[in-house]
Amino acid sequence: MSGSLKLVNLIESHADSIAWQWARDVKRNPRTPSYHHLAEETLVPMAMRFYDHFRQMFFTDRPADVSQQYFARYAEEHHGRNIPLDEALYALIMMRRHIWLYAEFQTIFISAVEQKQAVDSLVRTILMFDYAIFFISGRYQELIQEGIEEKLGVVNVLRMKNDPGARPESSKVLIMTALIIGAILLTYYNYSVLGGNSIYSHLLYIPVVLAGIWWKKRGIIVAAGLGAYLLMSHLLFMKGMPFMDDMIRTAMFLIIGTIVAFLSEGIAGAERIYRRQPTASRFS
Repeated sequence: MSGSLKLVNLIESHADSIAWQWARDVKRNPRTPSYHHLAEETLVPMAMRFYDHFRQMFFTDRPADVSQQYFARYAEEHHGRNIPLDEALYALIMMRRHIWLYAEFQTIFISAVEQKQAVDSLVRTILMFDYAIFFISGRYQELIQEGIEEKLGVVNVLRMKNDPGARPESSKVLIMTALIIGAILLTYYNYSVLGGNSIYSHLLYIPVVLAGIWWKKRGIIVAAGLGAYLLMSHLLFMKGMPFMDDMIRTAMFLIIGTIVAFLSEGIAGAERIYRRQPTASRFS
């Protein structure tokens, strides 16, 4: 254990020097461009916190439990600075590299016994960094998912996904049925009473958009049905009147319904990609 203790003591006693070397290196490394604009005074504390926790993580009997909280904070700090996951992990690898590259490390292990202890220290350190990659990746995934949920807050309200106790599909069908009936009555009133010169027909875009959000490509059927009813109403109640406006409006129903449907498909696909899968809380 004396060799391991020498390694830990080296890191603790020279943490500041190692951290400054790491900061200068990460600022110019082509694999970590997101760090290039950060000041060394900002970067050094990142490395210092890691080296300060090194002893606790190195000597514990339960490294996964001890290191999980620290590496979760590491992930949160780097994610908060918009640093991509691959760069955050590579920066961590560089922290490990600078331990080995530090000049005084070369003189620590001399005897054959200490060389064996050096190997043990290396294995232990690699295990610790394995945990780091595991926990940092997992926390980044959680933060990405939280960011998506936050940015899609209003959209998810429209998608009726925020109430786990409700039965959203039944509610959607009831709401859409009411909207379509309202659209039919409104269109009838517009053409038979108002002569088709009302802006009320623009309210028909509401069921068109909601159908695309809720049922994606299947929702285009609602747009097509409302467009067909609009044209039929024109033929029944406004014979001899120009037909072009309603043809354009029907085309817009289809275009908007299709765009919303494909956007909804894309959002759903992104959610499937970034949805966090259950993971074990520690290595076995």
